[in-house]
Order: sequence, then C-alpha cells, then structure tokens
Amino acid sequence: MAAHVFGGPETAKKLRCLQSYLRAFSIALSKKDFSCVYIDAFAGSGTRTEVRPGLPLLGPEYAEPEEVTTPGSARLAIEVEPPIQKIVLIEQDQARYAELEALRAEFPNRQIVLRHGDANAHVQRLCAETNWRGPQAERRGVRGVIFLDPYGMEVSWQTVTAIAKTKALDCWYFFPLSGLYRNAPHNPAKLDAGKEASLDRVLGATDWRERWYNHDMQPVDIFETHAQAVRRADIDAIESYVKERLQSVFEGAVLDPIRLHHRNGPPLASLFFAISNPSRDAVKLASNIASHILNEGRSSHRRPR
Repeated sequence: MAAHVFGGPETAKKLRCLQSYLRAFSIALSKKDFSCVYIDAFAGSGTRTEVRPGLPLLGPEYAEPEEVTTPGSARLAIEVEPPIQKIVLIEQDQARYAELEALRAEFPNRQIVLRHGDANAHVQRLCAETNWRGPQAERRGVRGVIFLDPYGMEVSWQTVTAIAKTKALDCWYFFPLSGLYRNAPHNPAKLDAGKEASLDRVLGATDWRERWYNHDMQPVDIFETHAQAVRRADIDAIESYVKERLQSVFEGAVLDPIRLHHRNGPPLASLFFAISNPSRDAVKLASNIASHILNEGRSSHRRPR
C-alpha cells in the first residue's frame, strides 16, 4: 500500500469536524423518512500518512521524521454509526483509486460506490441525475453530505452551484485560501491571464479584482508589522468574499468558517459549511449541529503569528 502523505495537525481538526457532523447527521436522518448519502469528491486512498518530527531522545542529530498513518475521510465516513446508507467515493489518481477498491472490499455488506475520474464532472452529473425529492407517492427523498477537500484549486464554481441546486446536500468545503493567496498577489500588477482565469473558474465571478484590493491595512497592534497587516487584510478579504459567493447560491445558510493554517503559520484553508436545503427545519437542525462543531474547533485553535 503506497503511503498517501499529506496534511498536518490542522488536517486532523478538519477530519474531526467532518466525522462529528456525519455521526450526528446519520443519527438525525435515521429518525426521518429519507435515504442518506455521503459523497467524497476527493476521496484519496482512505487513509492518510502524516510525517511528524522525530523525538530527539539521543540528540537532535539522531531525530528522524516519523510516519503516522490514520484514517482519511473515506474510511471515517464508512465507519460512522449508525451506518450511512450510501457512500460515493470519487478519486482521479489511479493508485489511490486502487486503494479505495481495497477499502470497499473490507465492507462487502455496505453500499459503497466508486467513481474514477474528474471530481467536477462526477459531482455535477450526480447532482443533476439524482431524484433528491423522491417519488411523490412514497414521499421518500434523499438527503446527504458532500465533502469538497481539493488538493488545490480544482473545484469549479459550476460544481458548487450544482450542489446548491440539489436543495438536499449539506456541504463541507475546505476552501484553499493559500491557493487563492498565491494566485492573487497583493500587487495587482503581478496578476497574469492564467491566474485570473483560474480564480474566475473557482469563484464564478470577476468582481474579486476590485473587492480584494480595497481594504484597510492598518496593524492591529504594535507587534504586527505592515507586511503582516497587508497579508492579514488580504486573507480576511478573500475569506469574506468567498462566504458571500457561497451565500449567493446556497439558499439554506452558510456558517462562518474555521481558518486552518500550515504547520509554520501561514493560512492554509477555510473550512466552510453550507446548507442547500431552504427548509426552516432542515436549516435549524444542520446549523445547530455544525455550529457546535465549528465552535469547538475554534476554541481549540490558537491563531499563529
């Protein structure tokens, strides 16, 4: 089995949020007349290997990095109790897809559907072809959770709108702040056509050009340098804008995200939660669960300088 190496301490927090929500969601849906589905658009291999610094027991020169393997989002979802009725795992990489096939074989009695290829194409097709509301006579529809955890800026805005149009999916979106920050430098003169096109595709709009470059850059205290203030203001503006974009298509609600960071401090991504179902009861239930989970994540987080 090839190691799927990615993430750090903040990755564990992201997965805990997802796992906690899936548990609560599965319990809640088991009491209602709906089929339950989980969709993992970038499922990976089912496990993740994190490289952690070794302990220098015999001195720094003897400290070697340690590889620690833990469950990834796909396995966590499969192992949720009570079980989610249908699991859809999408992965483009051939080696990781083979690992998902082995994972599915571990659970022969579960309905686990694998899709190999581009996540955007598969998610858009699934959203369009699923009968989310169900036959009127039976009044049994489908409700679910989708997890968007791209490696970079792979998720197109068309995919986001397709999810929102289902009015049946709750969406956890690990939005790549670092990718946007790299592609939209503070100096707009450094933008090139390729970066602009990439940002347009991810955001589904063009007005970010004006919105991101007009904000206050005053340091928040005497310890913050002007350069740090510029970076903070840039990222705050990006995150706020992304939330507005999500609110423009998700009729239920979009909660304030948790911002996660790289091991050395710079922002990595914002974990957003969006509700596509506009029903008051659905919004209340999903918001209550997700708000509690996100608040717990914030309380355990210290923003690095």
